[in-house]
Amino acid sequence: MRTSIKKYQNNFAENVVDADPHQLISIIFKHTLINVAVAKGAISRGEIENKSKAITKCIALVGELQDSLDMEKGGEISSNLFDLYDYITRALFQANVDNNIEKLDEVTALISEVKEGWDAIPVEKRVKPE
Repeated sequence: MRTSIKKYQNNFAENVVDADPHQLISIIFKHTLINVAVAKGAISRGEIENKSKAITKCIALVGELQDSLDMEKGGEISSNLFDLYDYITRALFQANVDNNIEKLDEVTALISEVKEGWDAIPVEKRVKPE
């Protein structure tokens, strides 16, 4: 394994261990976007197995985002995000089946917009871990 990849993996593990819940969600968004980019590159190169692995990771990460929603406390916002994540999951499946880069571009735009809003939440407004 290349040294840079190993360093990244070690760095990522340390970041996750030290992260608060807000940072963890931001990390999930980031890794979803990374895997969408990997899938797009794999489609461009005709690497079907790599595309499928990357999209499978994206679907799992989006599932984590759905699982993190507090449907009781979050009300309409959580419900809307749940539906959005469901749509994103279906778009990822479709992109995988059809090798559709445009669907992946759509997923990138949607995740980027939610991530931007998430990252803009002021520190004092973030839910504190219990």
